[in-house]
Amino acid sequence: MDWFPRRHAVVLARSSPGRLAYLEKTGIIIPQRTGQSPRLEVLYSWEQILEIRAISRLRQHLSFQTIRKILQYFDDHGLDRTLRDKHLVINHQGVSWVRSDAASPQVIHLVGHGCSFMGQYVLAPLDASDLGFAELSPVASAPKVVDIERFRQKVRPR
Repeated sequence: MDWFPRRHAVVLARSSPGRLAYLEKTGIIIPQRTGQSPRLEVLYSWEQILEIRAISRLRQHLSFQTIRKILQYFDDHGLDRTLRDKHLVINHQGVSWVRSDAASPQVIHLVGHGCSFMGQYVLAPLDASDLGFAELSPVASAPKVVDIERFRQKVRPR
């Protein structure tokens, strides 16, 4: 596994030394330390750098407190804490996680805005014949073909 010193991690993670220190202080990202006291070196793995980048993207929409709540949910339920490989949906109702590793995809509401509601929804695939779509005409179910050249001509400035 490759390890990167803090000065390189700052550049690779597109972060700042202060942000890395805060993530370590809060226990979100724990780097490895090597060496002796005056020359102590702080090292980050590539996975940690990817995690820092994911947190930075989430910070554009969420507070650190909300991110910590999400990580706490993963801890409490015995799930992997990483955010870099999770499909999170952020909207006006809060943050939901689309979990597709189960037999049926699930949407788990992690954090709500203005309420403490947390829950889980199981998404089950539906057969179109169950919904009465079998009676639709073949024209309605045929895929629409888009002529790219014609489209380009329409959008070109004149």
